Amino acid sequence: MPARGVVDAIIGHLLAAAGVAIAVATLAFVAVQTAPGDVAFRIAEAHYGERISLQTVEQARKATGLDQPIIVQYGRWVASALTGRLGRSMISGREVVPEVWRSFRTTLSVAVVGVGLALVASMVIGFAAGMRRDSIVDRAFLVVSAVLSSVPSFLLGIILITIFAIGLRWLPVAGNNLPGYAILPSFTLALALLPDLSRVARNAVVRTMQDFYPTYGRIKGQSWPRIIFAHALRPTLVPVIAYFGPLVAHTIGGLVVIDVLFNLDGLGTQLIDSVLAADIPMAMGAGLLIGISVVAVNGISDIAVRLLDPRLFAASAHP
Repeated sequence: MPARGVVDAIIGHLLAAAGVAIAVATLAFVAVQTAPGDVAFRIAEAHYGERISLQTVEQARKATGLDQPIIVQYGRWVASALTGRLGRSMISGREVVPEVWRSFRTTLSVAVVGVGLALVASMVIGFAAGMRRDSIVDRAFLVVSAVLSSVPSFLLGIILITIFAIGLRWLPVAGNNLPGYAILPSFTLALALLPDLSRVARNAVVRTMQDFYPTYGRIKGQSWPRIIFAHALRPTLVPVIAYFGPLVAHTIGGLVVIDVLFNLDGLGTQLIDSVLAADIPMAMGAGLLIGISVVAVNGISDIAVRLLDPRLFAASAHP
């Protein structure tokens, strides 16, 4: 695999990350600006409570730069973001970067466990169904995956909460201050990802088992574990990982629902709360990190696919 191809792929994804991050942050800026009511009034209300007055509203407007034209506000934020400074929260006065990073770590802990569970389980289920094509196991899998695909992630979370938190009392219902808080959110995310990933894995296994090397291995009488790990696993992983990136990036939006459902102090909750509170720097900071996360997942997926199948570098270099 040529090193030049890896470098080109990384540079391309870094440029895409910058573009998507700015786009998502811009949407957060627009959402706050177009929300009903006066942004300065909401900020003054958060600071002064019942002592709010027209004077305090105007003070908040000038202190936060809301008296400037919108294009000037946006330009100043972009300029500061390019230097790594995202400003301070208009509500709490805290720096945006540490606050957003703290929320991101909560979201990341749930995402890593949930995505890892989904990937491993999808490969196991995909091989179990794909190697027994049209069997009872395969048909049962297709039915169950179709049912799970039709269930929204918030309903999956409510079902898990009802069974394991309220009924059995094995796990905490919500919050991120108790041990095991990430288990139910992670399983909710894994169940949301599992049907589509498993179907891709199953179809990839069906195709792979018809190729020369797995067929030759069966003719030679090789054991199934040897056929799977020596001949079938790598070509099966290519379409799974290729689909995995866009699917997970799409599901990042579902993490917002999971954060709210389980009352996690995650990035999704941070974004929603800051938009509702008209906290422009915090909303744009959260949106910026979400945009970067989407492109990062896609980039890692793309590079992993190219590492599994170096021929893709040659194909992209010689269209």
